Amino acid sequence: MFRDEWDFIYKRYAKPLYLYALSLTGNGYDAEDLLHNTFVKAYLSYKQNGNIKYWLITVLKNEFLNLQRKKKREILDNGEIILDHHSSNVDVLNNIVKTEERQALFDAILELPVPMKEVLMESVYFHMKDKEIARLHQLSEENVRKIRSRAKQKLMQKMKEGSL
Repeated sequence: MFRDEWDFIYKRYAKPLYLYALSLTGNGYDAEDLLHNTFVKAYLSYKQNGNIKYWLITVLKNEFLNLQRKKKREILDNGEIILDHHSSNVDVLNNIVKTEERQALFDAILELPVPMKEVLMESVYFHMKDKEIARLHQLSEENVRKIRSRAKQKLMQKMKEGSL
């Protein structure tokens, strides 16, 4: 194929391939790298006896798999492992969504009044028992349960309002 033909092919398929790469990677930079590598490899290896669109898709998928093998796992800023080389794309997306939901929940907890925030975090994140929390804050166990219940209600209200 000549350069003019590849220019036409690039103009025709670059955008849908980029969107496909973006859906696979979830990252614009990686999607651009995949797109670039796809066109380079397709240009070097394409035989003129097949459908170019399917060839480009196949090359892009293979490039994505190669990228995943190289990474093996990706570690988030907070140290949580989100991607393992055995994970499927659905698992990756689910992990990303769960991580974002956890972060949103944590941010909402931080906006609670101090007593609610402390009781809820000690109960949920530190797995402290009501008796321990009560002793720490010089409260009754019943009061700890009420504070935690009210905090959960406030969080549920935020979820219903769509701010979480």
